[in-house]
Amino acid sequence: MPASNLPPLYILAFDHRASLIKMFGENGGTFQGRKVDFSELKEVIFDGLLESLGPLRLAPSDVGILVDEECGAAIAHRAKELGIVLAMPAERSMQEVFELEYGEAFDRHIEAFEPDQVKVLAIRNDAIKPESVALSKSRLKELSDWLKPRPYKFMLELLVFPTPEQLASVGGSRERFDTKLRPSMMVETIAQYQEAGIEADVWKVEGLTEVADYQAVADQARAGGRDHVACIILGRGAEEPVILDWTRKAARVPGFTGFAIGRSTWADSLVGLMDGSLSRAEAVSAIAARFSSYVETFRAERD
Repeated sequence: MPASNLPPLYILAFDHRASLIKMFGENGGTFQGRKVDFSELKEVIFDGLLESLGPLRLAPSDVGILVDEECGAAIAHRAKELGIVLAMPAERSMQEVFELEYGEAFDRHIEAFEPDQVKVLAIRNDAIKPESVALSKSRLKELSDWLKPRPYKFMLELLVFPTPEQLASVGGSRERFDTKLRPSMMVETIAQYQEAGIEADVWKVEGLTEVADYQAVADQARAGGRDHVACIILGRGAEEPVILDWTRKAARVPGFTGFAIGRSTWADSLVGLMDGSLSRAEAVSAIAARFSSYVETFRAERD
């Protein structure tokens, strides 16, 4: 499939667990006198997505959610009923060595929800021991092989972290690492995963500052006849101006079809809801507006 024919995919990501704990404390506790209920907070986020659909004139199949089973099971079922693309995570969050959240029972959990996409996180950190990297790749290949004959697409989220030595080589600047070193490391890592037989349908990658870097990532992701493969950007909790810049540049590359952005869309609104400065309706509308701005920016640049 030519890259220009890939369908758009605008995902609101809220599979977050550790981030919500950092923001509000443990699920079931209290925050500024209010009960903390992660499932209810995720309902607010989902309602923000739904509110955006009408003004954006988007079909449900053009938008998606990335939500976890633990606190978003009911939302996942609602999304399927509405025809919204459903992506769900399969990994145990932020492990140095890849682990499936539900171990050997992973297949039963996937089949219980029948998501359109199964998402896993892959970490590139050259400080990780080679044997741990090899173990992660072998486990990811097993999942890739299991998904291949089934109707679930494989979304692979790639995060690249610097070693102290890599940071030192760019003067200790994370920004310079992101612009000078990370782009080529992303391309290299995608190629390594492909060589290991790990075949993603969607690569979810960190934002880049140069259009040429987006093109290099897309070219590698789609290399070797992988014409069905798409790339999307993630938000990494960045401020809105940064997100919009990443979105504009990604949209100029046909192999990039959209985004899966989370905290940057909803974190401020949830804090406002929990500290009492926003009503539920106001929080929902704020999330809808932020999500809409990302979609409109991507579409305007693509058109």
